[in-house]
Amino acid sequence: MASEVTLRAMKSRAFPEFLAGKKKSSSEEANKLKEYMIPGYYNETALQVKKNYLHRNFYVECEDMQIEKTQLAHVTYHRLTMQEYEDWVKFKKPLTGAISSKASVEYLRLYVDVATVENLKIVHLVENTCYMQHQNVCRVVFGSRVTDPDTVDWRIESMRLIKQKTISRSQVNDEKDE
Repeated sequence: MASEVTLRAMKSRAFPEFLAGKKKSSSEEANKLKEYMIPGYYNETALQVKKNYLHRNFYVECEDMQIEKTQLAHVTYHRLTMQEYEDWVKFKKPLTGAISSKASVEYLRLYVDVATVENLKIVHLVENTCYMQHQNVCRVVFGSRVTDPDTVDWRIESMRLIKQKTISRSQVNDEKDE
């Protein structure tokens, strides 16, 4: 599933190290993200991960993840000009509700709620590592041109956290022992 691959790649050691230009880093995770995300969202995500690594001195590594539930929350349909479409996928301009008489691109957006349980390692480059379990619900927005069946290419436009419960992993282990 694209959501799981994306979450795992974003929360890997390799991705921030690649963005920071580490010599022994691999572009494999970045390539996965570029494959599943529209360009504008990839750039936004990469910038945030790089800032966390270089300026806040930490990165998040996913040790284990389970998708608990997925649910379609909403669907929207847009008619766009080719320029509006290109501006949107590069995050140059937001989508508007206006329909131009020159609109030739049909664009569909699927809003999917994805509930996950993630065992994370928060690695502070200058402090101790923290081990957390996040029980999250993310709203993942997939978008694709749907004008022609041959050009359908679902990509992630955004992933936004809508609900989160964080537990120290030592607490999780204590609860299991009881």
